Amino acid sequence: MNDVVAKGVPLSPLELHAAATVIDGSTVIELGDEHLNRIRRGGVTAVNHTVTRPYADTVTGLREVNACRRWIDEHSDAVLLALSVADIRRAKAEGKEAVIFGPQDTEMIGVDLDLLGTFHDLGVRILQLTYQRQNLLGAGCGESTDPGLTHQGRAFVRAMNELGILVDVSHCGEQTGLDAMDASDKPVVVTHSFCDVLSPHIRAKSDAFLRRLGEQRGVIGITTLSAFLYHPDEPQRRPDLARFVEHVSRVVDVAGVDHVAIATDYDETLTEAMRAEQQKTKELRNLLGDWPWDQRRAEGMDDASQFGNFTSALLDGGFSPEEVIKILGGNWLRVFGEAWKSAP
Repeated sequence: MNDVVAKGVPLSPLELHAAATVIDGSTVIELGDEHLNRIRRGGVTAVNHTVTRPYADTVTGLREVNACRRWIDEHSDAVLLALSVADIRRAKAEGKEAVIFGPQDTEMIGVDLDLLGTFHDLGVRILQLTYQRQNLLGAGCGESTDPGLTHQGRAFVRAMNELGILVDVSHCGEQTGLDAMDASDKPVVVTHSFCDVLSPHIRAKSDAFLRRLGEQRGVIGITTLSAFLYHPDEPQRRPDLARFVEHVSRVVDVAGVDHVAIATDYDETLTEAMRAEQQKTKELRNLLGDWPWDQRRAEGMDDASQFGNFTSALLDGGFSPEEVIKILGGNWLRVFGEAWKSAP
């Protein structure tokens, strides 16, 4: 818990946000000054960056990791690569952004555990087992059937535990995700999702899944994409941060406050033209719906510069300052510490 909050010092929402270690559990960052400006204005300490795109082959994945490593090196006055919890704490102390490498797919690795070790050496600390489709490890949530984690998938999870890579099951089918929790000696996370009971969707997680996640000491990051926080009874109504808090509260009711966090799931590189092109594919249309470009994100959270609005919304929703500190980033720090190895 943050020391200032632990001492019981009354803080305004702005002061509380500034005192917290704020972490975005899933985003695609734009490698440029505009990203850095948004992060500074939003008071964000660390982000889990989708450093390689889903379905990338090995060479493409390595190139994308290299490009981000070089960008971090060139902006060392403002950014650092997070390889440990200590790096995130250092970023907070120095007013920098800590970037965590967290690909959303394993297809660039296949089942080559040596190659998994190579990606760890290059900085990967969070790794999603599957994206939407079936791969060699298990089923994605876009499949009509989910037979669960494969034998190769179980070996892969054990290798991730040994290396110190956090297992992410955000886009996995439900059985594959549950099997991953059974196979893992360390907590498993859902870096970016939401509650199926509130907003039914192939990407959402059931109460039973959330309950098991809590038992396994994992964490779920609640996204603020309109397609995911939608109101079933008013599907054209743009969700806001009060709706985000409803999803957070549901996780708290089912799994406990130690198991929920924030993950915008925003792609800063996406343009309106790119989004229109995506809408032509059935997979992405089913995934993201047909929200107008200017309403694709929850009201009050258009980009990372508005991260402070999360703090106000959580306080308005009845959460205590201590709980807000956990949701803003404390819960991510706890699970990172359990899964990652300490720096030598």
